[in-house]
Amino acid sequence: MAVKVRERPKGSGIYWIFIDHLGKRKSKKVGRDKRLAQEAAKKIEAKLALGEFELDKQLSPTVTEYAKQWLSSLHNTWSPGTRKNYSGAFRLHIEPELGSKRLDEVARMDVKSFIGNLKNKGLSTGRMETILQALRGMFNEAVDDGVISFSPCQRMGRYSGGSKSKKRIDPLTADELAELLDNALRELNFVLYVLFLLAARSGLRIGEILALEWSDVDFKNRTVSVHKSWDYLRQQSRSTKNKKPRKVDLTPMTIEALRRLRTNSKVVALHIFVDDRGERLSYKMVYSALQKVARRPVRIHDLRHTYATLRVAKGDNIVDVSNQLGHHDPGFTLKKYAHWMPGEHKAQVDQLDMIATGRNLSATMKHD
Repeated sequence: MAVKVRERPKGSGIYWIFIDHLGKRKSKKVGRDKRLAQEAAKKIEAKLALGEFELDKQLSPTVTEYAKQWLSSLHNTWSPGTRKNYSGAFRLHIEPELGSKRLDEVARMDVKSFIGNLKNKGLSTGRMETILQALRGMFNEAVDDGVISFSPCQRMGRYSGGSKSKKRIDPLTADELAELLDNALRELNFVLYVLFLLAARSGLRIGEILALEWSDVDFKNRTVSVHKSWDYLRQQSRSTKNKKPRKVDLTPMTIEALRRLRTNSKVVALHIFVDDRGERLSYKMVYSALQKVARRPVRIHDLRHTYATLRVAKGDNIVDVSNQLGHHDPGFTLKKYAHWMPGEHKAQVDQLDMIATGRNLSATMKHD
């Protein structure tokens, strides 16, 4: 038998009672009074010893109770937008259906039913995935805190269609990209041409590009420092997606285009990609311009995919490609763009026969 008081999450000032008795585990949030939690724990321990405490009654917090703690936790390093989306998911969808249930009462069947109801509401697959990410995240945290022993959200992707909702990677071919850049140089303002050239030659995200300042460009070493991103929905700067700054190599053509843009600019501005009034370009303007010069519908993010797939297709070092893109792990890059890996590697496979692994097979075959 064990009754313990723990602060969850650590540093939050919120105390829980955790009970482990006869193979059963339960927990209950007490609040910010540690002494009160310790006194309650002693009473529960005494009643358990006398057999006067029913462990199955109201110890696990409700979904609403635990969600409030999870959403307000400072240990979750979400962007303001993600926190807002998760809070909305709980307020509008999760709490009305599951909020009154204790965490240990929510079964897989409840989650399946919840997913079905989301589908009936006609929500987009993207919105559904955000809601389920929030629900999964909360239950995973509860498992990690020892509040519950397993998450009822495990392996629910096949019911939600989450894996199918991801947008397909649709990069441009080398010829399509060349045509797009030619059209941009001929038909658009030079600043937009440079933006599209930079996106396709560096793999930067559009938010990272719009956040760039002239001081970020190292013309001598042909690099650009990426340490923040522009949130065009909330009109504010934030950290990059993986929260880490990076230096990205630029091609000679790209650095020369940036040099010309700075020299010929009619306005003096802190940021690189601004209009004639010195105001930052809007996402809507950039997207509209891209559709004018592309031979088929293209997302701005497809220029990033184009950079990655062209490099992977020519056999470039996947670690370098991953670092340039700002991915958290080269394995993620490899998995994402594996379809574009070159297949002309028979010679490399043949070289395996040159490795000494005992008797030479060719010689063996001659003797047979």
